[in-house]
Amino acid sequence: MSAKPSRNLNQTFARAALFGVCFAFAQATPSAFAEIIDSGQIKAITLSSGGLAEIRRSARIEGDGMLRIDIPLDQVNDFLKSLVVRDPAGTIDAVTLDGLSPVDETFRRLPLSPDEMGSVPALAAALQGISVRATSGGRTVEGMILGVSTEQTGSDTTPRVERVLSVMTADGTLELLKLGTDTKLDILDEALKERLREAAKISGRGRTDAIRSVAITLSGTGERDIAISYVVPAPVWKAAYRLISNGEDTARLQAWAVVENATGEDWNGVGLTLSSGAPVTLAQKLHQRYWSERPDIPVAVGNAAPPRPDDAAGLELAQMEPASRQMRAFSGAAAPAPMADMVMQEPSAPTNRTEAQEGRTSATYHLPNPVHLAAGQSLSLPFVDAEIEAERVSVFQPESGGIHPVAAVFLKNGTEASLPPGIVTVYDLASGYVGDAQLLGIPAGESRMASFASDRKVEITTETKPQEIVDDVAISEGVLRAKTVSRITTTYRIKGASDAKRTILIEHPRRDGWQMEASALDSATPTHYRLRATVEAGGTSTVRTVMERSRMESFALADASADALYVWAGSATDSETDKKLKDLAALKREAAAADRAVANVQQALERTAGDQARIRDNLSSVPRESALAERYMRMLEEQENRIAALNQERTTAEDERDRLNAEVRAFISRL
Repeated sequence: MSAKPSRNLNQTFARAALFGVCFAFAQATPSAFAEIIDSGQIKAITLSSGGLAEIRRSARIEGDGMLRIDIPLDQVNDFLKSLVVRDPAGTIDAVTLDGLSPVDETFRRLPLSPDEMGSVPALAAALQGISVRATSGGRTVEGMILGVSTEQTGSDTTPRVERVLSVMTADGTLELLKLGTDTKLDILDEALKERLREAAKISGRGRTDAIRSVAITLSGTGERDIAISYVVPAPVWKAAYRLISNGEDTARLQAWAVVENATGEDWNGVGLTLSSGAPVTLAQKLHQRYWSERPDIPVAVGNAAPPRPDDAAGLELAQMEPASRQMRAFSGAAAPAPMADMVMQEPSAPTNRTEAQEGRTSATYHLPNPVHLAAGQSLSLPFVDAEIEAERVSVFQPESGGIHPVAAVFLKNGTEASLPPGIVTVYDLASGYVGDAQLLGIPAGESRMASFASDRKVEITTETKPQEIVDDVAISEGVLRAKTVSRITTTYRIKGASDAKRTILIEHPRRDGWQMEASALDSATPTHYRLRATVEAGGTSTVRTVMERSRMESFALADASADALYVWAGSATDSETDKKLKDLAALKREAAAADRAVANVQQALERTAGDQARIRDNLSSVPRESALAERYMRMLEEQENRIAALNQERTTAEDERDRLNAEVRAFISRL
């Protein structure tokens, strides 16, 4: 047998890593030992933006074999859920490893606990009924352990505890042996001795229980390469961009990746791939034991348990697609020549081109050169370097409450794959650093805006005017139906910069259920309309938007007032409807006057009746034949005549009112 597998096995245990992937073959049968090539190296890694890493390794074996991998305990669950073995000329039998608590399982089959292994008296007491040979103080006894007793010796000031071993010899004699610090205990049961030896090893390993040794048993023929891949947690890789604007319609974009080697072992020639997307990452405790708890049920079961009530409905999600926008070249006034020490130089290009590939849910970037990175170190390297379409604009957001727009760059991703989210450092070739921006990612072929500074040379004021307009009136079966339009007119007044022309984008907020009209409308997002205006140096411009929402309202003509009818008449769809509404309004006004006349007579009657009651009270309090009594009698007579006249007037007014109301109803019925 070659010495190389043993040497690799020792190297493997010395390389316990965060990802815990160190290879060694274990001997399944004496004739089926397979050798591992480059067992301590990672072949390839794919870092995901979801905080996971796919580790890929390979081993060369011949015939049947067992592949052994050491995995950190806190990553066993991810290893078990993601392990993939690729054997081109064989099959996989099983994957075995110690349970979550191998110490407990081991000592469950022994007559002692792990704590009793650390004391000879405690161990001897636990091995009651086991044949041993014990030596202490120069004396030796041999036989079956009956037990260990405790004796108190010494003085009151210096007490001492002694342990005494009781043994039954082969001839049935009982012998005692004081157990001192020089005690030797030889277990005569070879099977038990081996079990104790294994238990000691497992117990010792359990005190630093951070690694699980996973054995993968393979069956196959011939010499072949075995590929292993699995997914474990890893630091999230970051993207940092450098955007160098040349003041025209393009810009140089470099994307740098920042990665960390947290595997605990050096990367020597590792193929590194960066994956960008939003993967769903889940964890499950596959290495933990779950016991099914069976509920106790009564013997007689008469009714079935009710089903769980359905208290949730399916939700429909409508996603608004942003309007497509046409990229326009930025044409600005010629800027003065910059000072020589302020001119920025073009950045160096990457040595080799990164291979980008667009997937359904993520983009991957395979770095062209093998990566060499020591454990614990970080690495930053470019993975995108491209000239892309870029337009300089000043973006105004009314919700911010300010008057100055924000300088921004419209970027169109013309590269081969989606650009991941990251921070952008913006440079200008003429003046160097100009600001930072946040990029939330750009799918291939789409455009996004990166804002990097406040444009304080431009001022924009906002004026809003709301209106309510009756737009359309129609009559049918005595019901008036009116279309009411709510209108909000917003005017943006732009004062341009004095030194150069500006392209202004105003992000006007959307309103649910409202329609937008604006001659400056350029594009839209799910939350805003984008209005475009070009302002010359030192010039001004005005952008006006109209938001409208219409609603239909119905009114019974019998309940409508004359004033409302006159208003609706002006919004009628034809002159005939206009005339009918005005005629009805005139009748309504006459009927309303008749109602007021009846109400006025009724009020006069109530006042007169009140005066009459007061006079009667006064009359009852004066002498019957007095002059004052005669005066009150004359006043009562006048009030009676007044009441009679008012009753007649009320009757006439009520007749007129009823006639006019009947005429209104008849008019409405003819409409």
